[in-house]
Amino acid sequence: MALRWVPLPCHTAKIAEIMEVLWSDYYGAALFGDDDEIASLPHKRCRVEVVKTAESPHREVSLVLPGQVLRHAGRFCFLDRFALPSGTTVGLWHLIGFKLRLLPDVIAPVPSEDAILDWARTRSDVLGWRSVPRDRVPR
Repeated sequence: MALRWVPLPCHTAKIAEIMEVLWSDYYGAALFGDDDEIASLPHKRCRVEVVKTAESPHREVSLVLPGQVLRHAGRFCFLDRFALPSGTTVGLWHLIGFKLRLLPDVIAPVPSEDAILDWARTRSDVLGWRSVPRDRVPR
């Protein structure tokens, strides 16, 4: 059984789950996910996308826009830390009012060179450009 200092229902966040950072005088800053349960992030270095921003006293947090990605920098004494796109590390308490979405760890694969060439050939045929036959493409 994992040690929890919060006596509320808790679950590990799932991919694409939207979590809100809320403040409690008793618990401090906490991530609340589905069903108003405390959501814990699955592992260090997972990525979250900013869905909604709020005012923050931290100057660099105020510059974060929806759609930007933050990296979970781990926990220090039970406090979650996040790396901003600028590289600055901030605590969860700086993100009060933010809504975050957990992103998958896998990034879409880069298309192969043949797939790019096939796409360019079909595109040039549609636009009426002359295409180079496949056997004449330098390798």
